[in-house]
Amino acid sequence: MSLRPVTLRGRLILWSSAVLAVMLALSGVASLMLLDRSLRSNVDSSLDSIGQTVAGAAQQTAGPELGLDETLESLLGAELAQRFYDLLDPSGRRDQRLRARRRGQLPLSIDALRNAAQGERTFETFPAPDGKGSPIRLLTLPVLSEGRVVNIVQVAMSLESVEAARRGFLLILLGLAPLALAASGIGGWFLARRALAPVDVLVESARKIEAEDLTQRLPAPPGRDELGRLTEVLNDMLGRLDRSFSAVRRFSGDAAHELRTPLTILKGEIEVALRSSADGLELRRTLESCLEEVDRLNSLIEDLLLMTRMDGNALSLALQTVDLAEVARDVTPAVQALAEKVGSQCALVATAPLWVRGYESLLFRLIFNLAENAIKFTPAGAKIEITVKPSDSVAIIEVRDNGPGIPVDQQERIFERLYRGDPAREGSGSGLGLALVRSITQLHHGKISLSSAPGEGACFRVELPLAAAPNAPAPSKD
Repeated sequence: MSLRPVTLRGRLILWSSAVLAVMLALSGVASLMLLDRSLRSNVDSSLDSIGQTVAGAAQQTAGPELGLDETLESLLGAELAQRFYDLLDPSGRRDQRLRARRRGQLPLSIDALRNAAQGERTFETFPAPDGKGSPIRLLTLPVLSEGRVVNIVQVAMSLESVEAARRGFLLILLGLAPLALAASGIGGWFLARRALAPVDVLVESARKIEAEDLTQRLPAPPGRDELGRLTEVLNDMLGRLDRSFSAVRRFSGDAAHELRTPLTILKGEIEVALRSSADGLELRRTLESCLEEVDRLNSLIEDLLLMTRMDGNALSLALQTVDLAEVARDVTPAVQALAEKVGSQCALVATAPLWVRGYESLLFRLIFNLAENAIKFTPAGAKIEITVKPSDSVAIIEVRDNGPGIPVDQQERIFERLYRGDPAREGSGSGLGLALVRSITQLHHGKISLSSAPGEGACFRVELPLAAAPNAPAPSKD
């Protein structure tokens, strides 16, 4: 079973305590090393001072048994003079001026003897001479007279005080570290609790927000810290979800309405046909009317499926390089036929060729839907103009009419699915034409815009990225 804390507060406390423990360990090791180095440096300074004094006393004392031991004992004390001092001749043998009752000789290494012969001092660390107790720090110092080594002085000092100070410091560290960690954990708990209190407020507020009512928002904490930015992002997300849910509810209602109308007509006409004793001609008219409603239903469902596939990037069509001007010329006859039925005029202005990467059938549908929308929502005798032209790195499609225009309050919703701004024209379309245009435009990485004012007509503008012409020769490197 894992012991990892499951709460953010627990993880913060654990990580802060772990970081503090590592920092305490590193600082403790560094402090211990610095303390040991400082204490040993003090010992070496003391040895050097004593060695200089002893060397001076040895130079001033001539001949055997002339009181050198008494001089050293007065300087170092009887115990230290017996254990931690020695005077050697240049070859490393004990000086004859020392009394024979002195105990064992201090260790003399080859390196120290060689350095002394060259007039250099040597600091070394050895175990205690009697094999017990703490190590000793030994200074081997040459005594020079007229540039010649006449004696070698050895002065030693026990490192017992150094080790005692180091042990005491280590015990203090080991004793204070748990207290520091405990204090850090308690302080971290209080700080984490205070810092994460706004998170608890956000959690409780978020629990009260349900899908049925996404108009509520999370309370924004004071300041522009991380929690403030997180709350702002979450509120923006709630706003987008609210708009999406509202659009889905509107779409569901509109789709149900659009499907119910032709189904109701179908049902009514079939019931009338079943109850009547109409002749074959009347029955044929009824079936033709039913077929028109079935075609309307089929067109509505096909448009919805097409937009769903485009939204999910699940089209089975092959992407190709398309001449947009040629597509516009293919659309023109069908559009002109629609315009003639209502007494309007439709003109095409296109430059060729104008290449884009896309789906030819969908681009045909895009231009046709824009022109059909202009024809449906402009009065008889209106003029519709389709323009296809290049501009910098984009191809532009403009469909302009001189009809009544689109009110400002409807322009933001004109591209929504199943939205029709003029309720009096319910039979004129399914409300999917412009929504399909926007989906096709987005699929081709373009953008669509509308400029209109009441009484001044409307202009739909689509911009699509230009592409290189197929089989175009590669540019010369010369």
